[in-house]
Amino acid sequence: MLTENGQKFILIKEQEEKKENMGVERRITQIYDTITFEFKRFWKIFLLLILVYVAVFVLYYAINEIEYAQGVEVPEESVEYFTSYLGMLNFLVIISTSTLGGSIIAEDFDKQTGNLLFPKIDKSRLLIGRTTARYSLNALLVIFYYILIAVITNYMYAEIPDAFFESLSWALLYLFMITTFVIMMSSLNKSASSAMIISIFFLLIVFQLIETILMVTSVEIEPLFLPNYYFNIIEASLDWPDERFTEILMPSAREGDFVEFKQWVTPKPSDALFGMLIFAGVFLFIAYMIYKRRQSKNE
Repeated sequence: MLTENGQKFILIKEQEEKKENMGVERRITQIYDTITFEFKRFWKIFLLLILVYVAVFVLYYAINEIEYAQGVEVPEESVEYFTSYLGMLNFLVIISTSTLGGSIIAEDFDKQTGNLLFPKIDKSRLLIGRTTARYSLNALLVIFYYILIAVITNYMYAEIPDAFFESLSWALLYLFMITTFVIMMSSLNKSASSAMIISIFFLLIVFQLIETILMVTSVEIEPLFLPNYYFNIIEASLDWPDERFTEILMPSAREGDFVEFKQWVTPKPSDALFGMLIFAGVFLFIAYMIYKRRQSKNE
């Protein structure tokens, strides 16, 4: 027989467990509601971005067909043909990610709604919900683009590259890393538009410029510290090169002389995996800490 104190202890324990379960359910519900709300908010922008991806695909197809009509040989292998459509994927990813993610944090402070969230929701749940929704929409765009390329490649060669899913997996991981970078930029800006512009500026110009400077100054260190470098593995994974770097000969100031430059082609799979995950973790951590600080200061 349980004593009266024992019965009270069991009752209190049951109430605490029930309260904890309700808390977990509430957190999941809030994240789910945030994701649903974000989907409803951005579906028109999502459709517009689909048109952009389709337009780029059609442009590549038209260019290829014109070249073949002019006598350029059709690639012998499906891998080469598939890869020819990936040249602007990095540009597409950066544009769509900046468009969808630039406002993810900045919008709360742009409109002075940082502390006016109804119903009240924890910052971490809000950030998780928004990040999941925006990344999911972006992932659908990339998957859709890959499907378009797979369809036309299968039509041309009656097959798709064996490494199709491997390349797609790298593309989705790269997309996640870029998403976290844009989120970090969003946390540093009060305006969604400025976050978008700065993100595009760094990803398309600054990082690429640094990589070029490293190449022309004969610095042989692999640029694993540059986020945009990891895009190279998306194409390389379709048909791994024999060497991870290539030597480029450029004419020098002296007539007949050439200068040799070393350009890295792709990171190793292990380096790419850990590098992108580390970048994503650091970017998210910085974004979350800045988000918390700005809300506590009521900016």
